[in-house]
Amino acid sequence: MEAIQTDEVINRKRSWIATVVTLLVLALLIAFASRVFYFASRIKSGEIDLSTYNFTDSFTSDLALSNTVVTDGEFDLVTTDDPNLGNPDAPLTIVEFADFQCPYSQEVSFVMRELAAKYPEEIYYVYRDLPLTDIHPLAEMAAQAGECAHEQDKFWEYHDKLYQKQSSLTEDSFVTFARELNLNVDQFESCLAKGRYNNEVQEDLEAGVAAGVRGTPTFFINGNLIAGSIPKDVMEAIVKSVTSSP
Repeated sequence: MEAIQTDEVINRKRSWIATVVTLLVLALLIAFASRVFYFASRIKSGEIDLSTYNFTDSFTSDLALSNTVVTDGEFDLVTTDDPNLGNPDAPLTIVEFADFQCPYSQEVSFVMRELAAKYPEEIYYVYRDLPLTDIHPLAEMAAQAGECAHEQDKFWEYHDKLYQKQSSLTEDSFVTFARELNLNVDQFESCLAKGRYNNEVQEDLEAGVAAGVRGTPTFFINGNLIAGSIPKDVMEAIVKSVTSSP
């Protein structure tokens, strides 16, 4: 009898724990949905101006860039040769300037990959390089390695690998990743050794600096500059507010 009572007590505890966990999960989902709705409704109503967004608490700044004078004018930062995802005619264009050694670029890379896959017709996402070489010694080589992978139509796989292995990057790892992703290693090594995309990376850097980029990640969302790693719920709210507009 005592054993039966003990089992009943254990079962009741388990049931209680399961109920609490379920309620907590529901509460988190409701909170997330409420925050998305809050941002989306305020963006759509005009109460929030995208150009005022700033997430520089999650942002790698560069002192060498901070004193650079921004040229007046509008900047067309959408390119055709840089890696991109989605629909070129989408209502929302997102251009990101990022650094493969920046922890905040790493953080938001997973968000952008998820949202680009979730909203392929609503988003046009362009990835551009802004290696901060003063503080990230392998950022330039990583950017060129990404371009060499792009040459073989494997940029996004290589992009994911670089960010997943960010904490253990070495010069040798770039070729290792190419081999693991089944790239033509000889072609990749030749591309990297010859600095085939040095000018391409430099063009991205110069375009970003001229448009006001002072660190990574920096986004241009339909032309609005937003610095820092944008939280997923805020980014998704922006997507929904723009794509649901009449």
